[in-house]
Amino acid sequence: RQEDLNYIVINKTRFVTFDEWDRGGMSKDIWPMPLTTQQRDFCNKFEQTGQPRIHFSRLLDKTKSYPNNLFPYEKPILFEEPLLTPDELFHRYYDICYIANQSPSRDAIAKALMEDGRLKCYILIGGKKLEFSDFLKRHKNAKLFISSGAGGFTDERVQCLFSVAGIIRERSNQLLLHDFIHQENCLRIDNPPTKQDLDNIFEVVNNKERLYEIYKNGYDFVKKFYSKEYIATNILETIKKHL
Repeated sequence: RQEDLNYIVINKTRFVTFDEWDRGGMSKDIWPMPLTTQQRDFCNKFEQTGQPRIHFSRLLDKTKSYPNNLFPYEKPILFEEPLLTPDELFHRYYDICYIANQSPSRDAIAKALMEDGRLKCYILIGGKKLEFSDFLKRHKNAKLFISSGAGGFTDERVQCLFSVAGIIRERSNQLLLHDFIHQENCLRIDNPPTKQDLDNIFEVVNNKERLYEIYKNGYDFVKKFYSKEYIATNILETIKKHL
């Protein structure tokens, strides 16, 4: 409400904002845009008064410069199951499960996988949205899943599927507080994947110990840095330090 905004401005109240706008990749939006007319007027007043404030935003571009009161954050774990055993993961029918909404960038990944032909892939791009239980069931038939953006930098598959299969992440310029490491806790691919990317995946899915190492490291990484407790603590500590 406008009266609430006026109260903050008049009393020079310290405040924190959270931004989840899906910018990045194909998006031309630059933080803090897009804003409504009301929000722009609000922000302009803060710039004029120098009011203490902190902003948290997802999907920031690590190649860009931002104000020193803007910090990255991520969504927490959305779903998890018990850790798999090496045999449970290695003996799955598919090497890769790739289920996503349709976009040119996702089509390019799917096309590269199919044309290469070495990996046994379950690919479903576009079509009717699956119930989560069905989405989960299909991923449980694969050793690895792909997390990739469409118009933005990324999706939330890591937070849903990190315990279900190993992680493949599309390379991007997303700014993360803690980034994944290629060949340690995930496998990285370009868009479209290069021959070297596909060679790496082929080698891993055919090596039980290596596959499990990447899966387990990814599991531990997400459990540590994507837990609600870790994310909440980091936000609170940042606020205490900078506000």
